Amino acid sequence: MRKLTLTLLTSTVLFAQDLSKVKFLEGINQVQTSIEFAKINEVDKKDPYHFEKARANRDIANLLASYMDEVGSRLFMVRSFSAVSKANAGRYELDDVSFIQSNNNLLLDVDLLNSSLEYLRQNRALYCAPMELARAEAYYDALAYELSKNKPNLVLVEDFSQRAMKELKVAIEKVDMAKQGNLECYTGKPFVPEIAMLEEGRLTQAERPEETGKFMDSKLQREPLMVTARVHFDFNKHTIKKEYIPLLNEIVKALKENPNMRIRIEGFTDSIDSKAYNDKLALRRAIAVRDYLIKAGIPKDRIEVAGFGKERYIAENKTEIGR
Repeated sequence: MRKLTLTLLTSTVLFAQDLSKVKFLEGINQVQTSIEFAKINEVDKKDPYHFEKARANRDIANLLASYMDEVGSRLFMVRSFSAVSKANAGRYELDDVSFIQSNNNLLLDVDLLNSSLEYLRQNRALYCAPMELARAEAYYDALAYELSKNKPNLVLVEDFSQRAMKELKVAIEKVDMAKQGNLECYTGKPFVPEIAMLEEGRLTQAERPEETGKFMDSKLQREPLMVTARVHFDFNKHTIKKEYIPLLNEIVKALKENPNMRIRIEGFTDSIDSKAYNDKLALRRAIAVRDYLIKAGIPKDRIEVAGFGKERYIAENKTEIGR
């Protein structure tokens, strides 16, 4: 069972750069573990589209972390985790894409990006250029995310748009070549993931990966895969801050797209005030997020809630930064 863990913390006016780096690395490492697990199970061969999208979203999360965009970094960690979960489940199908509106003031050829992406999605790039399409869509989504900000980072806007366009061009070349050459990926039967063949009974018991030693007996397999997202609250509050709504919406999307995924919400506080008060506040924070997810359509039985208050802390509480 794959799991999302949502950690709820108190915000502080001071910014601890070293602690932030640790938090980012924690999430990136969790995502990397899920990607390594998928690689061991040869998911990259069964579903190269989602596997490559997981890798691209991980790289985007890393890049946004270097710019200290915690919400954006966590958002793309969740997207990476969702993509690798789809790959593990054998869901070899196109993801939904929300096209960027062209009425922006930046020097971007949005119409070219949109038409190129639409052409690929309608002309079997999923089978003829799956990895290029996956990377193009990931960077396209990153561009859309950056453009959604009140003050987009122009360096990232340029970077994401160039990366997306580069992948789109290569993918179009591959699709056009397959189209002109009547290659099987374009004209023949669609790619059938191995997991689908198992369901249809076309692989014998002896051919099953677990029977032939393809799956390694490793720590990666024995532990549930997870990725942690973090939401900060104002001191002494349990109201969700609007800056974290995009992250929560991404979690909702991941949970809806991956029905086998569960989420555990853990509420925390700092060491100020009594244990009884902080325990209640921690639980209220977790419940606030749970209620948001339920209102968005996530079944209550897929959500686990816990509040820790003064029982344990995310960081050392002897200093204001730690609290």
